[in-house]
This record gives sequence, C-alpha cells and structure tokens, in this order.
Amino acid sequence: MEARKAPEPAPTPIQLSLRIRHPAIDPKEISKALGLEPEYCFKAGESRSARAKGGTAGRHTQTYWLAPVTAESWADPIEPEFLAAIVARGPERNFGVSAQSLQAASRNIRSRNVESLLLHFLQRLNARHPFLQRIQTEGGDVSLIMVVERESAADFTLPVALARLLVQLGVSIEVKFDS
Repeated sequence: MEARKAPEPAPTPIQLSLRIRHPAIDPKEISKALGLEPEYCFKAGESRSARAKGGTAGRHTQTYWLAPVTAESWADPIEPEFLAAIVARGPERNFGVSAQSLQAASRNIRSRNVESLLLHFLQRLNARHPFLQRIQTEGGDVSLIMVVERESAADFTLPVALARLLVQLGVSIEVKFDS
C-alpha cells in the first residue's frame, strides 16, 4: 500500500506577535517573566551592525523583544498530568479519549477564531500584569501586533471585553494588512 502525502496546513489568516520595547531590560528577563521565547530580540547597549552600505554601526538605544503568539504559546491551562489522571481513572469506560486528544481539543477551541485566541492570550498576560506594569513604569511599551491576510480574513470586530482587557493591561494593538 502506498503512503499518502499529508496535506499541508492552510496558512494562518491572522498572525499575532507580542512586542516589548524598554530602555534597558535584559531580553532574557522578559522571556523568563512571560514564559515565551522571542523570535527576535536585542538588548539596549549591544552593538548593532550597519544595515546598508555606507551605514554606520552603533549601539541599540533600547531593548527590543518580539515573540509570535499561537494557541501553543503557553502550556495548556489544564495540566497534562491532570488530563492523564482523568483518562487513567476510567479505563474500563473506554471513552476513546487520551490526554493528548484532550489537549488537542483545548488548543482547537482556543485557535478556532481570532477572538478566542486573543482572549486566551490576554488572560495569560493578565496573570503577568505586575511585570507589564513594571515595563510601562520604567518607560517601556507593550504591543500586540496582528498581521491579517486580506484575502482570507473576513470582518473582524474587537469585542468590548477584549478592548477593556487591552486597556487594563496597557497593551496597544497594531493591525497590519498583508497583501
């Protein structure tokens, strides 16, 4: 029997990233406080290379930290050990459910639409609110960047509850349309 090629996943119509800029904090401290790994970062005071011919090299004037945000960015709110215990308690019932399938269902619920992903993400950020306040108090800023693919994204409305949470956390939102 010939193996079939698995279909490629459809491109995500909306990509989210968290960006933090700060006068001096170490990017490792940001990663540790948020439990996220950056896609790109540098620390204030580090050397930077010249971008174009004839450009001058210098030092970064601020710390920059950027991390993608997906449904998998943080561990499931339901601990894997707890899910495994649920499955192990009823083997005679044979629900046809595994801890992995429960985790996958949890991820699918969060990634079903933009509002769900945003809510999950902002709830996770809310748990780190004191750190975000510190960033802002020390002269930094926190932004959520949404890159929206024009053709595949329909209308998007930011619900009032999500807008309030963004304000409460001091997080600005930037929407960029990709063509």
